Amino acid sequence: MVMNRSSPHGGGVAAGDGGGRPLRPGHFPLRPLRGHLPPGGRIFALALAVALPVQAETLASRAPETVAITLYRDGDGPFQAMSPWVRQQARDKGLVLVTETRTVDLPAGRHTLRFDGVAEGLIPQSAAVEGLPGKAVERNYDYALLSPGTLVERSLGQPIKVVRTNRKTGRQQTVDATLIQGPYGLMVRTAEGVEALGCSGGAERLVLGAVPEGLTDKPSLSTIVEVPAPTRAKLTVSYLALGVNWQADYVARIHPDGQRLDLTGWLTLVNSGGSQFADAKTQAVAGKLSRKPVRVDKGEARSIHRACWPMDTTHYGQEPPPPPAPPPPLPIPMMSAAPMARAGAEEIAVTGARAKLAEQSNLGDYKLYTLPEPVTLNARQTKQVAFLDQKDVAFQRLYAVEMDSYDDYDNADWPLIIPDVVLRLENKTANGLGKPLPSGALSAIETAGGRPTFAGEQAVRDVAVGEPLDLVIGRAMDVHARPRLVEERTLSKGRVRRTYELDLANAKTVPITVEIRHDPTAPYFKLVSEPQKHDIRQGQVAWRVTLPAGERRSFRYAVAFGR
Repeated sequence: MVMNRSSPHGGGVAAGDGGGRPLRPGHFPLRPLRGHLPPGGRIFALALAVALPVQAETLASRAPETVAITLYRDGDGPFQAMSPWVRQQARDKGLVLVTETRTVDLPAGRHTLRFDGVAEGLIPQSAAVEGLPGKAVERNYDYALLSPGTLVERSLGQPIKVVRTNRKTGRQQTVDATLIQGPYGLMVRTAEGVEALGCSGGAERLVLGAVPEGLTDKPSLSTIVEVPAPTRAKLTVSYLALGVNWQADYVARIHPDGQRLDLTGWLTLVNSGGSQFADAKTQAVAGKLSRKPVRVDKGEARSIHRACWPMDTTHYGQEPPPPPAPPPPLPIPMMSAAPMARAGAEEIAVTGARAKLAEQSNLGDYKLYTLPEPVTLNARQTKQVAFLDQKDVAFQRLYAVEMDSYDDYDNADWPLIIPDVVLRLENKTANGLGKPLPSGALSAIETAGGRPTFAGEQAVRDVAVGEPLDLVIGRAMDVHARPRLVEERTLSKGRVRRTYELDLANAKTVPITVEIRHDPTAPYFKLVSEPQKHDIRQGQVAWRVTLPAGERRSFRYAVAFGR
């Protein structure tokens, strides 16, 4: 029985009426097929013929109508602090949730519905399709990319044509052949026998009648669906994909008074894959998600390799002829940016208007940043969008000195401690901030001689509202501390008591505040004596000492701990 796809009833049979006469499309015989059906079986045959749906070919949804993406971070620390290999790994492991809307026309029957234009890092098991008019029977992720190698591989055993060009006359000859081996060494069978293609010394090329099924220039997601009746469906396709990451980058411009700064924040979106997200509604989730490693096949383009016996040599040990000399390089004025892009350089785009910043909201235990306008994130592009612009943020400049319980401070080669320059911000509304700060990197800019000057850079952790934020932007040149262990006594039960003294010096022309920190992680640690009351900063015992310009001061305290 042969289906007639042109039947207006959707289930016509063009098989014959049992007497050898052909039937018109849509015409059903009511008399039994003699010698074939038992009594009562003709009703079943008629019902089967009417109920069978039309088998349609693969239906392709070429591209989504709208796209929305939600980015999740991966990796520890900002990209700037990572080695090139670790940075690339972090970018490749970045996670994005893609939500697409597509409108498709579906005839009745069982169909393969293919979604082209999905992200190449798609995680197949995460895909979901909503809005189908019938049940989904099967789902596939096709990542066999169309390339010369895969084209040959999928065409093995198929009839092809070989076009040969005579080098002297320029005339072309077309020969019918069957492709029997490739892509690592092309072999064809012609009427004259089996030969290795590309080894005759003349110009030869293959001509294939069609692209084999399953090969695409981009990965695609497909599903087999049972459609009860023809319909136009508006579908929502969502999936997770790898290859898109993000972080926050901040710029702190310190005011000349040294007490306030302007803080600008940028969401840095990094697309390390080959897929474009056009006019996508974009969100970024701040926080550390629990994730398991997953392997994703992004597709591999294969090339064709010539394999001519005896592999370009006539005997063992003979060297192949040297390659031709490379062409002379172009003069510098003629070079353009295009070759640099092809060599793998990423495109970097900076966008965002100060009047429209990302909107921050809560997402369970995480923070969600929604960009105010759709974003186009091209393949292998880094894009920055403004999300924070705070003016007149109050801060305190400190010079931090860290002490260790196990150090005797008797090294003659390094008698001084050079303090870290710390900008301490309290993430509070009263101080001009009071907003969640996702982790990333911060660059500090100071004004010297009327010109902006780079003052240092540091990684920034996730900072909640109300928490302090210490930014270490460098080392002081005209502030120093000379530590000494002035006394050590052995106590009972293997404990010791140590007394330290620090000589602090301020060679600056302005007063400063030095913060002395002592690590309390030694066993059975106890602070025995101190000249002033301490507090706890970043898990360390801390004292703050004010030094006028050009002044010196000694600071002595004692601790006890176990060995």
